[in-house]
Amino acid sequence: MKKMVIAAGLALAALLSGCATDGRPKTGPGSGRGADYLPLVEKANPSDVGYNATVAKCQSWARGLPFRPSGEHDVAIGALALASAVAIGTGPVDGIYEVFYLGWVGAGWYGFREWVYTPERQAWHARQETVVMNCMAREGYGNLDPSVQVTWKPFRAAERSFRLTGRDTYNAEQYAKAQRCAAVPIASMVSKGPGYETYTVACDGGATLTVRCEFGHCRSSQPVALLTPDRRRLP
Repeated sequence: MKKMVIAAGLALAALLSGCATDGRPKTGPGSGRGADYLPLVEKANPSDVGYNATVAKCQSWARGLPFRPSGEHDVAIGALALASAVAIGTGPVDGIYEVFYLGWVGAGWYGFREWVYTPERQAWHARQETVVMNCMAREGYGNLDPSVQVTWKPFRAAERSFRLTGRDTYNAEQYAKAQRCAAVPIASMVSKGPGYETYTVACDGGATLTVRCEFGHCRSSQPVALLTPDRRRLP
């Protein structure tokens, strides 16, 4: 039984290390994944200090988007890990080799968990890349990579003038900026009542942040900057 569990750990570790690439170049514009994505844009000049500073700033924004797996498979994964530990624990004690086997199998099951949540991780990477490219678009760089979605659109003066504002518009925008929703947040009031106002802010990642301000103090009931426009939670 122990040999079977060890073999499973080896196989799973191999599976993790053998993940297929997504066809992107290994270096240069268009390479990397998630927050490490190097944007493929117009007017790119790798020797320009300002351009490199912009890329670094945009990647930093993307790193602020955390990975939150759904956890729906954690119970099953935990049961498999426990079964593995029991199987090894019932065998003869081999000293340092037993410790090695336990560590190796543990690494294998960790790799298995990473593999199970691969689709969610890929969605997270895609959102990070959108944050990077939206940031670049704000700085005037056009996207040349069809694999990355750009959701940012410049606000026209007319759009600003037609939005509904209130007493806490500025506070709502500063809260949205502190939550890394958008570099230049534009808050629109959607409702108000005795002592409070509710605003929505379009985030750079394509989602919408809802902010409630009461007597100048603004907050959000959940990290809605990580929600899609139809309010489904993303990793």
